[in-house]
Amino acid sequence: MSQKKQEGRGRLVPTRATGIAYQVRFGIHVVEAPEHGRQARAAQWAKCSVRFEDGRRLPDGTYFLYTEEGKVHQLKSTDGKWHYLAVAA
Repeated sequence: MSQKKQEGRGRLVPTRATGIAYQVRFGIHVVEAPEHGRQARAAQWAKCSVRFEDGRRLPDGTYFLYTEEGKVHQLKSTDGKWHYLAVAA
C-alpha cells in the first residue's frame, strides 16, 4: 500500500442533519489500495488537518468532507485534533 498527500478545498458537513456546511481547506494522507493479491487493511483513524481560511476553529464532532474532486471522507475532531477514517479498498 502506498500513501499520497491530498490537499485542497472542500465542504465539511456534520454527520447529524443540521443544515450547516463549512467551506474549509484540508490536508490528508490518502491510503491507496493494495497490489493485486494482497489483503486490505482494516479501517483506522489517521491524522489530518482541517481549517477555515480565516483561522477560526471548527466545533468538535463527526463530519463528512466533500472534496472538490468529488470524493467523500469521514472525519472527526476531538479537542481540536482532526482524524479521518482511512479505508484501503
